[in-house]
Amino acid sequence: MRTFSIVLRNVKWRFKNMETIIMTLIQPLIWLLLFTTMFQSETYVGDNYTAYTLPGILILVTLTSSGMSGISNYSWKSEGIFYRIFISPVKRSSIVLGHIFDAAILTFVEVFILLIFSFFLSVKIATGILGCLLIICLIFFCVFFVASLSYALSMIFKTENSFLAIVNTFTLPIFFVSTSLMSYEYIPAAFKIPVSLNPFTYVINSIRDLILQNSINWNSILGTFLLFLILGVSAFLLALHLLKTRN
Repeated sequence: MRTFSIVLRNVKWRFKNMETIIMTLIQPLIWLLLFTTMFQSETYVGDNYTAYTLPGILILVTLTSSGMSGISNYSWKSEGIFYRIFISPVKRSSIVLGHIFDAAILTFVEVFILLIFSFFLSVKIATGILGCLLIICLIFFCVFFVASLSYALSMIFKTENSFLAIVNTFTLPIFFVSTSLMSYEYIPAAFKIPVSLNPFTYVINSIRDLILQNSINWNSILGTFLLFLILGVSAFLLALHLLKTRN
């Protein structure tokens, strides 16, 4: 069985369980439509606060959709699908990659929906088509990291409730302890260190520059790509190791 077959099986499962799509989309959509228009930040003096916060909301939907993607493993285990694939002569890397690409499809469907709404709120991407392509690549690198980590967590925690608890515990704090809602200069001094240690701060800043600035800061972009390449490969190898050593 190849990676594509596993992706197809995952996607079919996803659309049979539409609540997994809706529940991960509602919160970022509320942030985009409600909070960015109601709570114009006093620390932001630009023309469009929605455009300013959109990168953080795109990362929030990435965290929720890809972070929750590991939950399909619990459903597969209860239905016996996981064990049938596990004992088949399929490469373990194909199983994990199938899971990651399924998370990528879900994430980009939701990102596309958010971008459509944001365009109606006068959000423009200043760097044009190249900027759009770079944003897509940055989000894919984030998906690769988060979905790999989610798969690893689904291998570690025996029950669905434990998995959900750990994912829900970290998703919103990662969103808030970053530059999602305000620039680094206005963040209280006590929070600047955790914000700096949060890797999603850098991808949010890179996407924000691509949306708001007319020129591309290649040093910043390439540094973010390198950071998430290292994180993604590390998380993928961890997920692969946990799957291979599973009894």
